[in-house]
Amino acid sequence: MDVGWIVIATGSTGTQAGLLAGLHAAGSEVKVMGISVRQPREKQIAAVHKLAVATAAQLTDEPLDVSKVYVDDGYVGEGYGLPTEGTIDAIKTLARTEGILLDPIYSAKGMAGMIGLAKQGIF
Repeated sequence: MDVGWIVIATGSTGTQAGLLAGLHAAGSEVKVMGISVRQPREKQIAAVHKLAVATAAQLTDEPLDVSKVYVDDGYVGEGYGLPTEGTIDAIKTLARTEGILLDPIYSAKGMAGMIGLAKQGIF
């Protein structure tokens, strides 16, 4: 089965860097899109890449190129911990349709990003 993409909220970089390192070491082509909850795209990419490279070095000798780090910062809004209209819409949509409650700081921004990217035809 072709997964294609994993979409997560990314802030302190640990989850995204760990996923990237593990997938890289396994030889997987699955892409990990981090929806930034706090930093501009380039800054988040640099932070994720730095940790992913250090982590991947524990697993493989193959270098992990920065081109494998995907970040979308279009859902940060006014900043960390401050929900956007899209964040609130994602919370309401998932609560109404799936019975899942998202937090407005992290997971709802990630879900808003995934919904937005799907509407754009990225997935």
